[in-house]
Amino acid sequence: MSFKVGVGIVTFNRREILSGTIDRVRALTRQPDAALVIADDGSTDGTLTMLRDKQVPVITGVNMGIAWNKNRALFLLSHLLGCDTVILLEDDTRPDRSGWESEWMEAASRWGHVNLAGHWMQEHFLSGAGTVEDPVRSKMVTAQCSAYSRGALTFAGYFDPRFKGFGHEHVEHTRRLIRVGYGGTDRRVNGEEQVIYNLIKGGVTVVSAQSYYNQQEEERNLQLARRIMGDQGYRSPWGLDDELRQFRSETESAMSDGPDRFRLTPRTPHASSRQPAGRGLFSRLFRRS
Repeated sequence: MSFKVGVGIVTFNRREILSGTIDRVRALTRQPDAALVIADDGSTDGTLTMLRDKQVPVITGVNMGIAWNKNRALFLLSHLLGCDTVILLEDDTRPDRSGWESEWMEAASRWGHVNLAGHWMQEHFLSGAGTVEDPVRSKMVTAQCSAYSRGALTFAGYFDPRFKGFGHEHVEHTRRLIRVGYGGTDRRVNGEEQVIYNLIKGGVTVVSAQSYYNQQEEERNLQLARRIMGDQGYRSPWGLDDELRQFRSETESAMSDGPDRFRLTPRTPHASSRQPAGRGLFSRLFRRS
């Protein structure tokens, strides 16, 4: 099974805001072959109960930080469900017009990777109208909404799992994507590296929400980013073997009822679709020697 587009919403302890974002995604997404998953980073505020009541599929586990949680959604949607495009929304970022996803799909197809042109970053914009054909070229990038082609993730990989907690994981990932040819330009000007990011406006609105900023985590991640920012190479969603086992367990649990449950617009169930297809899928992906 594969989908044209997958929407992943990443969240932690913002149940009410997440609920409103899910409602907007369901109401305004028009692509008939779309998938939806919530990546929950160990919320303790009743988020899982709300998702169960709304019948929204979720991948979750213990709190691991933003990079790991985004990888939960990216890997499931791209690698397991075969989505041509994955759109990642933070839980405070909501569609504001019907068919909002089409522009992100077109941009991912054309550029491989694209981010949101947030109005608060205008001082960093160099040129461009913020459309698919003429994206904003910016010296700064933000993470509220991003789109990825499956090809871009195939060559650049996922968020570096060494980033723990809050901060800098998105900049490193986007710059790695750009270095392998997706989402902007990377050149040297007067001997210094100059990275330009492609951004679109994309029919979404960011609402006010509680921040989980942590200065200690941000500083630690900044030091990591400075060490690895220029590294070339694919990143798996996990690091060492114990992380692989944890990530596999989380994803197997999410997939245990099969891929059809991730449809944004559910089909009428048939007898053949009730089988737990996720188990067979994982036996192929993680076959032991």
